[in-house]
Amino acid sequence: MCQLVAYIGDRPIAPLLLKAMELQEPYLGGHATGMAVLDNGRLVVEKGPGHVAKAKRTTGITRLEGTTGIGHSRHSSLAESDPRFDTAAMAHPITNDDGTIALMHNGNIFNYKEHWARLREGHIFKSHNPDVDAITDSEVAVHLVSDAVAEGGSFEEALKEVMPKLQGQVLLCLISEDEPETVYVANRHQPCYVGVGDDEVMWCSSRVGFEPIEGELKRVYQPPKNSLLKLTRGKAETQLLEPGWKVPDLKMDKPLLKEFIMKIVSVGEIDFVNLRGALNYNCWAKVLDIPQDEWTRMRRGGVDIVNPLIETLDELIEEGKIRQRIDPRLEGGTLDTPRFAYSLRLIPFNKGLYF
Repeated sequence: MCQLVAYIGDRPIAPLLLKAMELQEPYLGGHATGMAVLDNGRLVVEKGPGHVAKAKRTTGITRLEGTTGIGHSRHSSLAESDPRFDTAAMAHPITNDDGTIALMHNGNIFNYKEHWARLREGHIFKSHNPDVDAITDSEVAVHLVSDAVAEGGSFEEALKEVMPKLQGQVLLCLISEDEPETVYVANRHQPCYVGVGDDEVMWCSSRVGFEPIEGELKRVYQPPKNSLLKLTRGKAETQLLEPGWKVPDLKMDKPLLKEFIMKIVSVGEIDFVNLRGALNYNCWAKVLDIPQDEWTRMRRGGVDIVNPLIETLDELIEEGKIRQRIDPRLEGGTLDTPRFAYSLRLIPFNKGLYF
């Protein structure tokens, strides 16, 4: 899982996108940072391994300009412990062969190797690292979309054609030189917020990414799952993405979720990634009141629950039951990768501090 952002408007684009990524990366990101902008109709990409602070030091990302841009903070379970999976070429956004489309992805494409085997003879896989004979799974998506457009389809048609071919948890976001002030987002069930303002629009994985300008936007909301978004200046259009993919009707027992979180945190401090993993393993099925095997099938079919977890953690923090801090650590070969960590809130008692 990763943290993403997009923007169309007249604000200085690099500072805005970088700040949005910096605010989101302690959840699920920070292994690599990248940005693509359309500057006078020309696509420009800057990216590299590491968190936002490192990218600012080691790439030209702060100098990017334009009225349309997308940004990606990557989290990879492989890259976390092995820097060979965290190269600059594996960072997002990823471009098609001629560099006219930039695409970023959130999730996991389980059948990417099948697509790679078929596409590799006709396309350049820029993320390929021969040391581990691996690519980022996301790169198959940009080539599939590019091929569909080359055959005469619009971007809406291409995304609707490609998404059913990708198995797993998938959100695709792209910009293109062919449509200089348009962002497309195709999303099954990944974290997704949209903010609309006067002559501007912004999109983020997590709501905290809007913090620098949320007060100046007219509306911030979560669009429907299984939707195709077309973002233009001051406007967000939504249509059905996959008619054959059914959005599950999930009812969350928030008090039970809070109970599980408190039990997990009571054992000791835990970071967001591991907390999320613990909940996926044996808690979410009970919170949603469904069998565990059904929850497992849902996850493999594209369902993910991130923002409701973040919002529940925020409530527990506001209630004074837990505390949150940024725990810098070595991940993906980069020092000081920020990661949110949670623990029970200490309360004063007599002369010391006790739980």
